[in-house]
Amino acid sequence: MKEHLEKVKVATTRTLGRHVLKALDDARVQIEAQAMRFAGAKLPPIAEESGGIAERFSQNLYNYFDALTTLKAEGMEIEPESYDNLSLVDHDYLEAMIAMEGMVKQMRDREYKGVKSLLTRFEAMFPNIRIGPSNNPLDPEQIGDCFNEAIRPLGLKAHYLLTIYREFNKTVFGNYENVINEANEVLMEIGVLPELDITAEERERRRLKRTEARAQLEAELRAKEVRGKQEQAARGQPRPTSDASGDPLLGDTRSRPSAQQDTGGNAEMFAMMQTLVQSLAERQGSETRLPVNNAVVDRAEGGDLAAQQEELRDQQHKLMSMLTDIQSRMLSPQDSESVRAAEVGRSINESLEAGRKRGELRGIDTQSGDVINLVTMLFEAIWKDRALPVVMKELIGRTQISIMKVALSDTDFFDNENHPARAMLNELALAGIAWTETDDPDSDPAFAEVRHIVERLMAEPELGRPFLQGLADELRELRARLTGTDARLERRVRESSADARDMDDINAYVKQKIRERILKGYLDPAIRNLLDTYVHNFLVKLVIREGPEGKSWKPVMSTIDVLLWTVQAEKQPGDRDRFNRINPRLVDNLGKALEIGGASKTKITKFMRQLKQIQEYTFHKAEIESAQPAPAAGGARVLATTLRDAPTLPRNDPNLRKVDRVPLGTWFEFRSTTGGSIRCALVAKIESIDKLFFADREGKKVAELTRMRLAAEMKTGSARIVSEGSLVNRAMQSVISDLK
Repeated sequence: MKEHLEKVKVATTRTLGRHVLKALDDARVQIEAQAMRFAGAKLPPIAEESGGIAERFSQNLYNYFDALTTLKAEGMEIEPESYDNLSLVDHDYLEAMIAMEGMVKQMRDREYKGVKSLLTRFEAMFPNIRIGPSNNPLDPEQIGDCFNEAIRPLGLKAHYLLTIYREFNKTVFGNYENVINEANEVLMEIGVLPELDITAEERERRRLKRTEARAQLEAELRAKEVRGKQEQAARGQPRPTSDASGDPLLGDTRSRPSAQQDTGGNAEMFAMMQTLVQSLAERQGSETRLPVNNAVVDRAEGGDLAAQQEELRDQQHKLMSMLTDIQSRMLSPQDSESVRAAEVGRSINESLEAGRKRGELRGIDTQSGDVINLVTMLFEAIWKDRALPVVMKELIGRTQISIMKVALSDTDFFDNENHPARAMLNELALAGIAWTETDDPDSDPAFAEVRHIVERLMAEPELGRPFLQGLADELRELRARLTGTDARLERRVRESSADARDMDDINAYVKQKIRERILKGYLDPAIRNLLDTYVHNFLVKLVIREGPEGKSWKPVMSTIDVLLWTVQAEKQPGDRDRFNRINPRLVDNLGKALEIGGASKTKITKFMRQLKQIQEYTFHKAEIESAQPAPAAGGARVLATTLRDAPTLPRNDPNLRKVDRVPLGTWFEFRSTTGGSIRCALVAKIESIDKLFFADREGKKVAELTRMRLAAEMKTGSARIVSEGSLVNRAMQSVISDLK
């Protein structure tokens, strides 16, 4: 399949290269117009360097494509000569990087038609590789990185870079969907799943037709009910306020999305999964392992539409009742045994067959059968997920039929990554991600709360979006309490306008953010006092001026992280050299922050003297401890590793690339000295000193590693990521791979 990828690479890179040249030309015109207002202004050589920028951009993008077929892609990651240049310096380039991150985030928030089909085709070409945002060559982040590295050698000032980036966003990212469509067309022409989009489009058309018919039926029923109420009122007789059928699909529209909302703005994922699951059923025939394949009855075309809709309504009502009976029988809260997804699927199939024999259930329509099959496969994938402890898999497994009911009434569950039911499942996984097999969750109050939420979900007859969103919010707040943060406070500060922000909220927000940076353990009172006073005041002013986590927030937090690192008790080999390199800049930036925070020059001088004494004392103490036979400080006491000195890996090593892209908050699992496992989260990443810090869910530091050391640990299997992406996304990608 390498030759197929080559055709996509050449076609899309050529198109993106043309867009890059146009963006540079448009930016040059704007910069020249701006410079006309200033006499003697020196213009950047954009026109002369455009060809070189486009060439470097194309080569960088080629490398991302080549990484799918080989691990020998040269120049895949262009690294700085010193990590000192990534933080606390080079503010122009840092500001441009932050601008690019914002543009990429906006791209992530949108759903572009064709992206999921393209990823499916890539995975069909390379079945042993999971294609996602981190290795998709045409992901917005990869395209942005290619441009960042292409333009970086020019060393342009921030105001020039921001003008160029605005044009890049308008021209390159503005045509992103066209590039994706071009890639899909190339792959279809050479025979890579050519029927995927066509089948999906046809299936979507039929689904919309069914939805419109259902909406029409609902409108007729509502009108009929209103007329009945009027007639009853005229006769002075009361009338029930709800539909006697109690149909969860066609009940009170206030408790569930409307038919228009159900369709969703983008049904690409569900249509694609339907195509794959039905293709599997056709290939395997009666031997298929799909649980409800034999119970599906296709509806005849034509005939009395009203009669067909009435039959559909009746069958769906019976299907929901049947699922409720299975749930109460197999997944009751008192049931101590775990029930696998496949067992639930078999029970559904048996109940459907029994209902058909009794004449109570003629069969279910194709879409309902697809939904049941897909949800069953989804929960099978969740059970296989290595990131979840068994006790959490058992809890999530109890939600299978509830989620099936949600998906049957709202297929947007498959397409909308922000669907409340998906958010709830993801929050369930995150609530238990820190547990290990050795923990005793039954004695954990947090586990009791999670179990209670699952029981409420199972007992709820009306699984509307507001109810599901409420459960997701409760789980999110529970997780925030475990880490000592106030989720509601953060939401208030982030969502309020600059003029409406409450000063008490801002002060509490800043205090919470400072507390997040301090890992549990001893901290010198002088440093703690400094953080609670002048640094606090400086951050309050920063939030007032730029809003929460504005463009200056990241470098300021990096300065605080470096400060805390220089005064921590644990030291490792090489820390003295790192300290000597970074401390002069730390002192300079810290002095500026204290001055803005209201400290006088006398107080700043006094604090700098105290800081120097504390720093030297920690190094002196570490040197004494290192001369003793006790284990080295830091992560060496907890991590079971034989790597005394981490080997130098090539810069295109996949583990090293993964480390460079891993975000804060990602959970890892390390082998411990006792032979068990330890789970901890990445809580700080200080690029200027090449350090990564890990803490458990109580905020205690577990490990302190360099990026090279972590990559080496991952290479040997001593460390692995356990929370890469959301649970539902991982499970859905696994289902798609299995279906293909």
